[in-house]
Amino acid sequence: MSTTGGKHKRAAIIYFPGRIDRKKLDAAVNLTLSSLSWEPTLWLPTNPDETGGQQALRAVAQNATHLLIAGGDGTVRSVLDALAREEITGVTVGIIPIGTGNALARNLKLELSNINVAVKRGLLGNRHEIDLGLAKAIRPDGERAEFYFSVMGGMGLDAKIMQNTNPKLKKAIGWVAYFEGGIRSIPTLFERMHVTVDNREPRKLKLVSLLIGNAGWLPGNLSLMPDARLDDGLLDLAFIGPRRFWNWIDFWGRVGFANQNIRPNKFGRQLLDATANVKTIENLAGARIRVQPERPVHLQLDGDVLGMVSEVEFVVVPKAVTVRV
Repeated sequence: MSTTGGKHKRAAIIYFPGRIDRKKLDAAVNLTLSSLSWEPTLWLPTNPDETGGQQALRAVAQNATHLLIAGGDGTVRSVLDALAREEITGVTVGIIPIGTGNALARNLKLELSNINVAVKRGLLGNRHEIDLGLAKAIRPDGERAEFYFSVMGGMGLDAKIMQNTNPKLKKAIGWVAYFEGGIRSIPTLFERMHVTVDNREPRKLKLVSLLIGNAGWLPGNLSLMPDARLDDGLLDLAFIGPRRFWNWIDFWGRVGFANQNIRPNKFGRQLLDATANVKTIENLAGARIRVQPERPVHLQLDGDVLGMVSEVEFVVVPKAVTVRV
């Protein structure tokens, strides 16, 4: 559904109250738009019951052409989910990253510290179409639900850690709080999952976590899916299943130092790919992934914990939204 039939432009600011200085944000928006003949700007705060998607739909209904999100990955996911679910086109999305991980902003290489630059790029920057992932989940009770995501989904320990992370600590110290959530998730339990990627033979895997991503870089310059791209029409996977202490050492070396310093070299990449396996971390890619755990597991998408699932089909939605960069 296209929404911008006329020549008029209008910005809508969807923001998380308490996480950003409204006066500074207002000043930055006015600075960017002061010389332009746009319609009056809409200001739409989020709240615990309406986390961004509802605000996005209200903005579009009021002829907004440029959505600017001041929030974290959860707020961004909520907005993009609403746009994709309603098949809304003709609007662009800008991001002012003020969340814990800001994973999408990092993968888009957006400005993380200068609010004036972030607002200008978020409203007037270059248009860039990106893919979204769609998770079609089946709950243990048979209920079905669908969720869009922009960065990464996780099943198993990854989602359990986010479930156990203290929200107050997360707000106070940022993404480092996930380490505390990891400690609270001990002991680490292996999950057996049946995974089918496109038309390949199904695989039965013993994993700590399964990640499905549209983008691969995380805070701390870690990459669990170094080949993932936001616009390649594919979803990437990371099978994570270290068995022993030395497997974990290999894992952390690969996702940190090796991906930054060895993988960019052709021969380094070949070495890493040839020695990768599920007992540390193994990567694949595809457009449709079906995951059937042998028992219900936690699911998270872009940091939002979405409860227990007994099966999920992940599908890529190519060029689903247009962001400003």
